[in-house]
Amino acid sequence: MYSGRQMVAVVAAAVLMTTGVWPQQIERADFDVNGRIDLDDLALLSRAVGSTEARFDLDGSGRVDVGDLFRFAESVEGPLPFEPRDRPHDYTLRITRQQLILSMPDYTVRIRHGTPFGISSLRRRGQRTDFAHQDLPLADWEWLRFHSPVLGKRQQKLMEMDWGAPEVHELPDRVEVIYRLPVSRIGVEAEVRYSFLAQGSSFHVTYSLINGSRWPLDELYVMLGLPGFTNHGYVTAVASARERRLPFWPARVFLAEAQALKVPEYQLLRHDVRAGVSEGLKGSVRLQDGDDDYRLSSYYLTDPSLSSAYSAHTNKPRYLTSHLYLTLRDLKPMQRRSITIHHVLSGP
Repeated sequence: MYSGRQMVAVVAAAVLMTTGVWPQQIERADFDVNGRIDLDDLALLSRAVGSTEARFDLDGSGRVDVGDLFRFAESVEGPLPFEPRDRPHDYTLRITRQQLILSMPDYTVRIRHGTPFGISSLRRRGQRTDFAHQDLPLADWEWLRFHSPVLGKRQQKLMEMDWGAPEVHELPDRVEVIYRLPVSRIGVEAEVRYSFLAQGSSFHVTYSLINGSRWPLDELYVMLGLPGFTNHGYVTAVASARERRLPFWPARVFLAEAQALKVPEYQLLRHDVRAGVSEGLKGSVRLQDGDDDYRLSSYYLTDPSLSSAYSAHTNKPRYLTSHLYLTLRDLKPMQRRSITIHHVLSGP
């Protein structure tokens, strides 16, 4: 499991490309009191991880941890300065009619454009098994629901839509893959942005709903992969931010447990967020690959503007599903709402 200090590099990379969500937090994040937020402030915060120093406790949890790093990232008004490389680390990128295939130095990923939309394959270097389920994707956008004065109640399963070929940006520190999909005739659009970092085994997925109509959208609900549908024929443990769950003995993987119980669907873990507070949610799966263990951990930091939020792992006979369930406040005309989930791969 990743400790707060091991997550510093991952969140630091997120800070470099995050724009502000809560500008009122900027004064608190200026730890060296020089009138600006920069990498010196991030370095001070990183060194304080694991302590209880109040000035670095941005989320009010009583300790300095990953949540404070995420809050720092979301407090920044613009990208922090950094020294760019001439180009990302060596990688290969190929786009076909059905999928995008990206091979980074530490992992490979495939994204299917059409049904089902999402990550259809994800492996670290040397990994023989696959985190993704053969028929269902990781990091998916499964459900979107909203109400409009013009359209009434709308519900769409976005992973069953054909999103078309993506827009790709090859940047010094990352490769960005952007998919956009019109979801109504009045100008409502969905967007999924994958940011694959040039260093390490991590990536971020930002899900956005853009209200380009003249009317507000309410009753907003999304169901997003945290990490999504995984290959539970090899999954030996799941975890939330609060607890961990192993298969019931004598089963060693969750597929065997599901087959033994003969139950169509049952919940393994659930973590509900308290109303009106910021709280970290996590969905983690551990996968057995021969004698080696691999882990995919996904993180999301809630904010008080959400109506409700929870994460859950659910076991079914054919697959294991790990998702994030969010009910959002109203979205006004010509506004965007975005949700970013951070994914980290680890292994031998």
